[in-house]
Amino acid sequence: MGKDAAALLSRIDDLPPLPAVAARVMGMAEDDRTSAMDLAQVLATDQALTAKLIRISNSAYYGFARRVSTVREAVVLLGFKQVRQVAIGASLMTTFRKLPNESFDLDLFWGHSVAVAVAGEALAKKSFTVKPEDAFTAGILHDIGRLVIRQVMPAEFEQAVQMARRGEAPLHIAELMTTGYAHDEVGRALGELWKFPGHLVEAVQCHHDETLTPEHDGLAGVVAQANRLVLHYGLFCGYDVEGGEVAPLPPDLAAVEAACGGIERVLNRAFSFIEAASGTPESWYARAS
Repeated sequence: MGKDAAALLSRIDDLPPLPAVAARVMGMAEDDRTSAMDLAQVLATDQALTAKLIRISNSAYYGFARRVSTVREAVVLLGFKQVRQVAIGASLMTTFRKLPNESFDLDLFWGHSVAVAVAGEALAKKSFTVKPEDAFTAGILHDIGRLVIRQVMPAEFEQAVQMARRGEAPLHIAELMTTGYAHDEVGRALGELWKFPGHLVEAVQCHHDETLTPEHDGLAGVVAQANRLVLHYGLFCGYDVEGGEVAPLPPDLAAVEAACGGIERVLNRAFSFIEAASGTPESWYARAS
């Protein structure tokens, strides 16, 4: 248990709001009265997001036979909930800025987040426990509290990253030791501030609880097991570790990987999404190359 997460948020004078269009899209996607035209008109007010949506719609991530050329076509083909996941993912990738002289790598951070999102989406489809689009969105968001800690306490957070890179402690433990805050609790507080639905907030808060399962815990279990799988393969959250072999999968985690279609499929789909959303990442994980 870390310090009061809400108190940390109050220390940020320039905490970025959830991008306005993404916030409106999230709300509209939950409203049965919203038409494809309504949603397309809102998306069209953000030219950068519109371009990303069309690129992602035409990417290998979706693999449509026909080419999407307008926002309305993308909304009709993807559906409201999938448009929400694209809008949230693509918007957040540009919300937090890079900090000078840090070893934490935002490309790798988003690589990890998208890999968890892709694994969670696949696991949700296989387990029939939650909506796949909710699993993807929660996967994108699960580590968002880490970016808040990094922004408020950059020196202390850098110490945590170095501890993790040396293998002294997992990053979520190291950051608690150096900053006093737990990123899962900060993520919950940020999700509440940004008015995310309760089940998404719960999944963000519980993503390190490896005892949770999709069958018993719904969305929180899906994200926790997807995160566990991605971390098992060394796909960490903003830093890379050279060398070492991947340990054998425990039977229950092997079942999770099988449900996701294999780690290579997860990585390929994650890379396709990132490439379309933000351009080819400057770096990728050494163990995944």
